[in-house]
Amino acid sequence: MRVRAPLTLALPAALAVAFLLLPLAGILARTPWTTLPGRLTSHGVTQALTLSLAVSAWSLLLSLTLGVPLAWLLARGDFRGKALVRCLVMLPMVLPPTVAGVALLQGYGRRGIIGTYLDAWFGITLPFSTTGAVLASTFVAMPFLVISLEGALAALHPRYEEVATTLGATPLHTFRTITLPMVAPGLFAGAALCWARALGEFGATITFAGNLPGTTQTLPLQVYLLLQDDPEGATAVSLLLLVIATAVLLSLRGRWLQPPTAGRGRGGMGPGRGVKRDLRPRSGFAAEETEAAVNHAAPEGPVPPRPRTTEHPLHTTVSGAVEATLQAQAGTTIAVVGPNGAGKTTLLRALLGLTTRAKPQTLHLGGTTPDAATQPPHHRRIAWVPQDGALFPHLTALANTAYGLRTQGVPKKEAHHEAQHWLDRLGVGHLSHRRPAHLSGGQAQRVALARALAARPRLLLLDEPLAALDQSTRAHVRQTLRTHLADFPGVCLIVTHDPVEAVSLADRVLVLEDGRTLQYATPAELTRHPRSPWVARMLGHNAWQGKATPEGTILLDNGASLTTAAGERVAAAPTTGLAVIPPEAVSLHTSRPTGSPRNVWPGTVRELTAQGGRMRVLVDGEPDVVAEITPSAAADLALAEGTAVWVSVKATEVRFVPA
Repeated sequence: MRVRAPLTLALPAALAVAFLLLPLAGILARTPWTTLPGRLTSHGVTQALTLSLAVSAWSLLLSLTLGVPLAWLLARGDFRGKALVRCLVMLPMVLPPTVAGVALLQGYGRRGIIGTYLDAWFGITLPFSTTGAVLASTFVAMPFLVISLEGALAALHPRYEEVATTLGATPLHTFRTITLPMVAPGLFAGAALCWARALGEFGATITFAGNLPGTTQTLPLQVYLLLQDDPEGATAVSLLLLVIATAVLLSLRGRWLQPPTAGRGRGGMGPGRGVKRDLRPRSGFAAEETEAAVNHAAPEGPVPPRPRTTEHPLHTTVSGAVEATLQAQAGTTIAVVGPNGAGKTTLLRALLGLTTRAKPQTLHLGGTTPDAATQPPHHRRIAWVPQDGALFPHLTALANTAYGLRTQGVPKKEAHHEAQHWLDRLGVGHLSHRRPAHLSGGQAQRVALARALAARPRLLLLDEPLAALDQSTRAHVRQTLRTHLADFPGVCLIVTHDPVEAVSLADRVLVLEDGRTLQYATPAELTRHPRSPWVARMLGHNAWQGKATPEGTILLDNGASLTTAAGERVAAAPTTGLAVIPPEAVSLHTSRPTGSPRNVWPGTVRELTAQGGRMRVLVDGEPDVVAEITPSAAADLALAEGTAVWVSVKATEVRFVPA
């Protein structure tokens, strides 16, 4: 929506535009248009232009060679003096050009800190040479490349690079195939600005390299000379430089200078810190491709993946911010649950080798393979599917799926055939030619799973794989997961907050709280004997910590008490544990009930929510409790937020679980 600017802002803005435009308009007005072609094709101008193009090209090459690693270090590295290094990079941008030239003389001149030794040992003299002009241009231009690329790298979420590492890519391979393509817009913008700045450099060049025709006399220096004898010629050459600079800026407008995308499309990733715009012409769903295009994208005939006869059981002990010991046979699926901050994701990252907060003391994945804890992340053969999938936006679904195989040295044709097989198994084979921006959330999640499975991992880690999906898509992908995890030859860990996922997908459940293992049991055992209020509430039960007395009374920590049936009595001294009541066993009344209920207390309705075909009612009282009743019962009781009610629970419905 267009917003009309207030006059108090519009007027100064218009003056600013006029202030900037007037000198440029002066060049256009004073340009000798009739003699312009002859002036621009004169020997002196063409010689200076040729030298300027050569100097700026070499300066750009040197800036790329040195500046790209420096930008990566500033964006990804963590070292002492980082702020000082960044200040040093930006300093040439704010120094007066002549001061930069003097600094270059003191560093690389014949009597400079390094120049003295270059002259004495190698006979190399940099000042007043074309090489000196290249160094002067690089000194003032490289910061534009470094700052632009550092911003692009900082906006790129590290999860993309981490996923590539878990798929077997070495750090250098990851940088070449993932990082650089994804920050290409920022790299292009920085390179263009760097080249333009090098092309227009004057002060540092004339101070350090002099003004020698054919050797160091670039176009800006040519303008300086022409101003003394031929002002119209100087204006003509200035127009040429103005046109070049304008062309560079126009090439950077739009997509190249837009800020990083802050959200995701229907299939793209949307990290909170922002991800640099990926290499795609536009967002949204692509038009349906022709049948010929689809057939061309798919391999000829079904090609099954290599047989996987080796099984990979899991034996690991993790210490640090997370303490856990896991032993599971091949084919086991373990759900990792716990409250926020319990250490679930930290556990996965420790197994992957992507964090220093926790690390596995031992990590054996079956067979005769060495202890994976001693190996770098790209050698562990542990595939990871983050919550958002983290599909590489510049690669198609097929190339994404084949990425892990390619890093393992599998030939491209074979890798693509096997990747297509996995995409077909997961029901997205017809989308193999699409990029992530053109996939829905469920499709992208299945492609991410196919990519992980195709990499032939020994351990599979899924971090809330269904959390970002809608209810119908979640049910479908859950069924897909259940089907394809059944024959996975290793162990799978799934981080989830959904009890349905934990119960329906997992053979065992690991409960973490405050970075420690609270419970490691089968779903059935977890349901019968939850060890913490959080677990019980995750399973939909009311739960309170307390002590059970031999008389069958549970003294809750909040001061209330509950009475259990005779079968729940504890024979010994008071025992610490949990009092557990299913919400459907809680009855609500508008007046104090009489009769059989032995646990009765008053309360106030705080919240009503619909869940399936029933109503869940949160009641404040001593203790707070959740009741599950039918909508008709809620209507009969005229329940609303703030309604006073009486809560009753039969003694036979109160279960005590010792700690």
